[in-house]
Amino acid sequence: MLDAKPVVGTMGRDSYHLYPGEILVSKKNLIINTVLGSCVAVCFWDEKRKIGGMNHIMLPISPEGEFVTSRYGNVATFLLYEMIIKAGSNKHMIQTRIFGGASSLGKNNTEKSVLEVGMKNIEVTERVLKKLNLKIDSKDVGGHIGRKISFDLWTGKIKMSYLRRFDFDGELLNG
Repeated sequence: MLDAKPVVGTMGRDSYHLYPGEILVSKKNLIINTVLGSCVAVCFWDEKRKIGGMNHIMLPISPEGEFVTSRYGNVATFLLYEMIIKAGSNKHMIQTRIFGGASSLGKNNTEKSVLEVGMKNIEVTERVLKKLNLKIDSKDVGGHIGRKISFDLWTGKIKMSYLRRFDFDGELLNG
């Protein structure tokens, strides 16, 4: 998705909410927002050319024989990279940041699960970035709490906040 139709956000700035499986690259003065739980987002920014982009990875690896889409980590970051290069960026100018990959089990669950999607999403993302020879400039990954990301493509600044988690156990005990 290159230069998707934005909506007018607060203070007259255009913004776009990136949904799971989507990728957006733009040269416009735009803010990309997304919300992550076990999903991972990769943010690329070229300061010199004012080109930025983000993907929203849902699952680590596309199952064999299934249609390959940008929902998967082994596909989405390669596509994001191709899109930012096609938009005019230079590989050596790309700043790389990754976010997300929270544990879907919650902090109180002591069992290990084969469905530890968040950690697998992080691992696949880092492996793809290594294959592309891109250095990770910053990251905030893992943990047990989701994140909200706002990426300003004009300045390259990213605001990240943790989501509030409703305490069901505490509510049941007090109820």
